[in-house]
Amino acid sequence: MTPVALLVVFCALMGLIALGRLVVDAERDPVDAGTTLVVWGITALAALWTALEEGWLGTALLGVLGGLGIVLVATGGAIIAYYWRDPGRESAEGLHEDVPDDVETSRE
Repeated sequence: MTPVALLVVFCALMGLIALGRLVVDAERDPVDAGTTLVVWGITALAALWTALEEGWLGTALLGVLGGLGIVLVATGGAIIAYYWRDPGRESAEGLHEDVPDDVETSRE
């Protein structure tokens, strides 16, 4: 088994774990769904690489596998980017509640 084939197996296992977390978790985060898509996209691209090295698939199937991988990675990346929560954009209400009054919390 080539190292790239081992990468496919590893990515598939990580994809199964990520998919399992999505199924079991009651509070699904869209970022987790995007991450799962990226992992499966990388798995498809690693499988494409393995198929190219071993000569397993025809040109049409190689194109489908490559296209699938690219679409999964792009879609997952877009979902991650869209739903990522930047802590700096959240409201500042309650931000410094645990800081004593004698500590300066702003730069003036």
